[in-house]
Amino acid sequence: MSTNEIRNITYKEISNWRQHANGIPSDKDIENAIRRLIRTRIEEYQVSRITVALSSGTDSNVILSLIRKEFPTINIECLTVSFDDGSIESVDARETAESQNAGFHEIHVENPLRDLPLLLSIIKEPRWNVYQYYFIEKARSISNTLFTGDGGDELFAGYIFRYKKFLENVKSNYSWQDRVQTYLQCHERDWVPDQEDMFGAKIGFAWSSIYLLLKKYFDNDLDPLEQVLLADYHGKLMYDFIPTNEKYFRHFNIKGIAPLLSNEIIDLSIRIPVSLKYDFASNIGKIQLREIVKRNISSYSAENKKMGFGMDLVKFWFRIGKEIVTSNLEKGRIFEDKIINREWYIKSLTRISQNKDPRYISKMLQLLSLEIWYKLFITYEVSSTSSL
Repeated sequence: MSTNEIRNITYKEISNWRQHANGIPSDKDIENAIRRLIRTRIEEYQVSRITVALSSGTDSNVILSLIRKEFPTINIECLTVSFDDGSIESVDARETAESQNAGFHEIHVENPLRDLPLLLSIIKEPRWNVYQYYFIEKARSISNTLFTGDGGDELFAGYIFRYKKFLENVKSNYSWQDRVQTYLQCHERDWVPDQEDMFGAKIGFAWSSIYLLLKKYFDNDLDPLEQVLLADYHGKLMYDFIPTNEKYFRHFNIKGIAPLLSNEIIDLSIRIPVSLKYDFASNIGKIQLREIVKRNISSYSAENKKMGFGMDLVKFWFRIGKEIVTSNLEKGRIFEDKIINREWYIKSLTRISQNKDPRYISKMLQLLSLEIWYKLFITYEVSSTSSL
């Protein structure tokens, strides 16, 4: 699915649906719409063998189960990426694939930083957590069509680990800036307390500029959690995950299909009040999608917890991450050219050794990706064929 098909959503559009929509869509309505889209795409592409990016989570389970409902005999091969031996995520995904009479492939990536120069040469952005490359690469060897569950978290309220905190802290009299700050406080995986000190003399960092980027999602009269979903949809999905996937799809000449991001599903999700997507008391989200899976996969449990295609950062850091980062940043260009503050970097390494803080580990990996990107596109000291 092209990024051109993933449209911008405005608060006015959501408000209009609330005022004029005739009825609230049920989980059955959503299921039927997803099935229609799946049927249309598979018949359009005339494929007899497809791949599905599968984790143990709700979104990909919805897609797999509904493909099997629509096409009982089509050859389905499921793909998952793991970074740790004996991953529970992988075990659960395999069981789900087998329950749907689908093949299963686990792509184990021992060192997700090894191919970082190649990955950055494709996406052309300084990011490190872009390992969807591996299941898209594997998909191309099996079929030219890959289905994903992208969009479920953002449209149907899946990031429950911070919703409750946000709702407990946001106040009715808060200004848009207060709400943005509360949102970021609940988004703490993406920043560190002394982030202003991270940048060198050439970079002027100010939190106020971040607030302004998010203003349009919180400067309105939507429900506070609806504002969060609107910010997540654009920040995480529209300007992050999906463009990255699209670059990989083009690189491998593969059709990527995200049924949950079709215009019809987006419209249906907008018409559902956020209070019906997320239950504050039980801290459970994606209620409609969970109902769909429960109907179609008998082994599915509403208590399923998942990491998705992610990893244990602390474990990874002390296994190989620290060595790769420090060896590549020992004489880092980003320090020499005053982009990043070397003193902050050294202090942060000490902090990680003492506290094992995954937030700082994430920042170290981001600095590594910035260094490799800089040497790929600015100083030309690194080749896309280099390995870390």
